[in-house]
Amino acid sequence: MKYFIHWCGLLALAVSLLLLSGCGSGQTDKSVAVSFANSSSSWQKNGQTIKEMLEQEGFTVNLQFADTSEQQIEQIKKQIAARPKCLVIGAVDGEALTDVLAEAKAQHIPVIAYDRLIMNTDAVSYYAAFDNEAVGEAMGEYIEAKLRLKSGAGPFHMEVFAGDPADNNAHLFFSGAMKVLEPYLDRGQIVIPSGEKSFDQVNTKDWKPEHAKERMSKLLRGPDAGKHLDVILAPNDGVAGGIREALAAGGYTAMPLLTGQDAESKALEAIRSGQQTITIYKDPEILVAKTVRMIKAVVEGTQPDINDVKSYNNGVLVVPSYLCTPLVIDKDNLDEVK
Repeated sequence: MKYFIHWCGLLALAVSLLLLSGCGSGQTDKSVAVSFANSSSSWQKNGQTIKEMLEQEGFTVNLQFADTSEQQIEQIKKQIAARPKCLVIGAVDGEALTDVLAEAKAQHIPVIAYDRLIMNTDAVSYYAAFDNEAVGEAMGEYIEAKLRLKSGAGPFHMEVFAGDPADNNAHLFFSGAMKVLEPYLDRGQIVIPSGEKSFDQVNTKDWKPEHAKERMSKLLRGPDAGKHLDVILAPNDGVAGGIREALAAGGYTAMPLLTGQDAESKALEAIRSGQQTITIYKDPEILVAKTVRMIKAVVEGTQPDINDVKSYNNGVLVVPSYLCTPLVIDKDNLDEVK
């Protein structure tokens, strides 16, 4: 009898220790750190949605927003010190995180890059984004179709703009669009009066509309003076807005074919009124839901769904990615935007 009691006592002790261990590690094992840029309300909304969705399933989420790369680096340092099971980053500057993420790798913390690829580091485990080169290709293909370039139409006058050099997506949008349009430039069906067509010549620092407005105004006073522009490649709606202001001030009443991206409310109104031609809609709900599933898989130790293992080289490695599909919005399908 005493052996039975002794055995029961040991069993009870073992169960108690197991339960205590489970309580202690459950929260730690499901802790996630999220560091997002604070550059727009959409970043804030998407970050909060990721946090809420994970917390509904018992995860603990440390969500931070940063206005500058320096602030984001300090936030990430503190998040790494807490040893989360996964670190999700929407980078302020994808070029600035190499050193701080070396510590994440040393601590064996998986890193998911959200929307913006993090460059020059081997610490990035996965990338969740829309197919950003496809975004640019969609802009180019819309221009190609609308101007009937395949049938030999032209010549048309065009100026091109790109996004912020520090954002890898800006390079991808631009390369995707120019891949489609370059043959027509070579054949003279499209003419760029300024001659400015390299990324370094046409980028828009910090994506600021005022910088785009300033450059467009300068072009209108210079190489575009006296010419009618038929098309302007703009990488997002903010840049397109700055271009619209410059064109209106320069005497344009009917706008050229003008691209954009992000489906911002001002851009949708501009499309409705004929002041902008298209925007590219990247449904945030799709990317957020995909990212949450990716985080859960990483924390639970399973393989996330991946649909691209060759396109996104960050300068050190090709990052396994899941790429969502964007949608072209013009005046005929404005109701597709939620």
